[in-house]
Amino acid sequence: MGGNLMAISNDLQAIQYNPAALSGNTTKMWDINYVDHLIDFKAGQFSYTQPVRKLGNFYSSLMYFSYGKFDETDEFGDATGRTFGASEFALSFGISNPLGKGFDYGLGVKYLYSSLDNFNASALALDAGLIYKVQWVQDLTLGISILNFGKTLDNYTSQSEKLPLILQIGFAKRLEHLPLLLTGSFQDMALGSDDIVDYLKRFAIGGEFDINEIIKFRLGYQNQINQAVKPIGRTILSGFSLGLGVLWRDFRFDYAYTNFGDLGSQNRLGISGAF
Repeated sequence: MGGNLMAISNDLQAIQYNPAALSGNTTKMWDINYVDHLIDFKAGQFSYTQPVRKLGNFYSSLMYFSYGKFDETDEFGDATGRTFGASEFALSFGISNPLGKGFDYGLGVKYLYSSLDNFNASALALDAGLIYKVQWVQDLTLGISILNFGKTLDNYTSQSEKLPLILQIGFAKRLEHLPLLLTGSFQDMALGSDDIVDYLKRFAIGGEFDINEIIKFRLGYQNQINQAVKPIGRTILSGFSLGLGVLWRDFRFDYAYTNFGDLGSQNRLGISGAF
């Protein structure tokens, strides 16, 4: 859906975009995702949430990313015969709760760890978000989140580095006469720019169409991906994504495909459940 989950409620996968997503949830939920990324990059994620009476919805999540293996070379570019790897993971915990008058809030803390061969770095960060159910428009929600607010604990070098702060806003609207959930957002708004038009180019749109009570079809577009990988003088479908969700009893099976143009494509598989 183009990463447009900032204003989606009661979806465990949405906590990666807005920690307020689980406010009002009444069931225990879990999900497992696997991503076949570009080149030989791989990623995985496991999340779990449990509502606690009078306290709110607590969640935990572990995300892992592997960059695969690399051939080591010397300063002249000649192979040494040695290989090394690179990987990262993020372990997060958080809570979602009602705030009153249509507002929900979420707060999360996460530990980040990155390794490159024999070197490593780590950081501690906070995530925060709000979701507002618009009172005068039916089935319209607005969301805003700020992610990675924190600092590094250990750095790869003697120079301290900053975390990539993420600010994003979005909406979700379920149409009245069509089985469609329409979503949209502006992403990476914390990145500075001297051109106001550059901020407007950071838009994404998406939707989820209910084919029936069991099957859901999803489509999305991220303009930033399109602009980043589009070759000069060519028009390609980079930045577009599509997916399918299948509901069976208390389980949901998801598949998503994202086009990165000449760089390749990304495939995501997921399974989630409630009990």
